[in-house]
Amino acid sequence: MSDVYERLRKRLDQMATGYPSTTSGAEIRILKRLFSEDDAGLFLALGDEPETAAAVACRLGDDPEALGSRLEDMAGRGLLFRLREDRTVRYCAIPFIVGIYEFQVNNLSPELLGDISEYYLTALGGTFHGLKTPHLRSIPINAGIASDRPIASYDDAASIIRSKSRIAVAQCLCRKAVRMYGKGCSHPLETCLQFDSFAEYYVDNGMARYITRDEALEILRRNEEEGLVIQIPNSQKVEAMCACCTCCCGMLISLKLFPAPAREVKSNYVCAADESLCTACKECVKRCPVGAVRFKDGKIQYRSERCIGCGLCVTTCPSRSRTLLKKPDARSYTPPETIYDAFQAMAGERGEIR
Repeated sequence: MSDVYERLRKRLDQMATGYPSTTSGAEIRILKRLFSEDDAGLFLALGDEPETAAAVACRLGDDPEALGSRLEDMAGRGLLFRLREDRTVRYCAIPFIVGIYEFQVNNLSPELLGDISEYYLTALGGTFHGLKTPHLRSIPINAGIASDRPIASYDDAASIIRSKSRIAVAQCLCRKAVRMYGKGCSHPLETCLQFDSFAEYYVDNGMARYITRDEALEILRRNEEEGLVIQIPNSQKVEAMCACCTCCCGMLISLKLFPAPAREVKSNYVCAADESLCTACKECVKRCPVGAVRFKDGKIQYRSERCIGCGLCVTTCPSRSRTLLKKPDARSYTPPETIYDAFQAMAGERGEIR
């Protein structure tokens, strides 16, 4: 095994989501499938903050034009993030999740997915939860169904979409990966939205297509109809919006295994029910993605310790017995300003744990 891949693994393990070692070596096999040794060396030379090719070349004593071509090639393969601002292009290292893996949506293969599945079950899945700063946050598709207390714009899916000038839609990586195994579900593939610099990166790399705000809002409506959970990166400036199902989403599948999923998420909402209005139609039981609502002894039972505040049980309740409540200010959560701030906070917490 080349030492550069172990050094790359350690570098990724220091980043937001981590990249732990295993006895099987699945994590190294994944890196070898994605990175050449030269790729790995260049990744190791980059920092977490975006830099121009000229700045990186100056620091490394390399030719700016040649290095720029290498950086662009790696960004095109989803191994680095490319940020365009006016005429300036900058590059930076990215975590494995959320980052490198998600950017392989067009490069999936049974061999890569086999290694990733093994890695997820033996080590990677354990990094998804447990930090004070989570990877993602669940938000209601329609925050307007909540109480009349003020709602932050970053907690309102429709408001997020309306605030964006660049929007792209991409296929769901999780559902696409599971379908490659010959399994999967009936939910649509083209459900996940990208905004601003993420939209540009996805479109430039052939992973998404630009759409209008109205088209995005229609996709949001359809996602609600499908019973998909809206998850966004844990930041106030929202760069992406996933529409997740517990059939395929690794994050939701692992979350559902916890005895009290509510303790593992940072949702600012919680569901409530008026039993006097409930007709026990069981629609909420079908809609809840984490088993917070169940039918037992002839009654609908709500387990608040499992509720992630997605609101899916509220929007389709025919008797309007279910409501979505905003948590008291003392229990509310204010996410980091940007995804980069969230990554930095997560990396710091992982350093403390180590």
